Amino acid sequence: MKRYQISFITAILASAGYLVFTFLAYIRYSLPYSPLTNWLSDLGNPIQNPHGAVFYNIGIILTGLLLMMFFLGLSMWKFEDNRVQNIMLRLTQAFGILGSFCMLMSGIFPINLYKIHAFWSSSLYILLSTGFVFSAAALRYHQRVPRWLLSLGVLTAVMVILTSFLSTLYVIEWITVLVFLSYVTLLGIETKKI
Repeated sequence: MKRYQISFITAILASAGYLVFTFLAYIRYSLPYSPLTNWLSDLGNPIQNPHGAVFYNIGIILTGLLLMMFFLGLSMWKFEDNRVQNIMLRLTQAFGILGSFCMLMSGIFPINLYKIHAFWSSSLYILLSTGFVFSAAALRYHQRVPRWLLSLGVLTAVMVILTSFLSTLYVIEWITVLVFLSYVTLLGIETKKI
């Protein structure tokens, strides 16, 4: 498999996999469920969702693994003669891989184990938002990267940070995840085009 295909394929699989496994968990959730009253992680609670939690948690673990490979595949954006860009790209990869690992761990420790789940969830938001900021900074050196995509990367990072500060507004998390999945998917598509 060529390097540019890794980020493309893993971006599509991570986004689609997350959505499919979330939907499978949702249709088995027997309580009222809404973006205004629930975290997405509530779908992974085996106490509240005994027949569907396994789907959500598998989806989170799978998404975390695929995102690790997605961030590794971004190495094809490297410039040979631009040290600053290379450092920012490596920081993108490092923070992205660490954030993806935290995502994986938040699936292993679902929300019914609140303290440890909260630790991994907070860590994934902090690390991924940092990775997204560095990705926009690293990719701005490429003329072929659409500027709207860089803006979406920064917006994604801002949304992730807002989620951390506005933790009582459930809908912000839902919007953040949608923006995050959109950025990853579109960056994967742009990676394939290059």
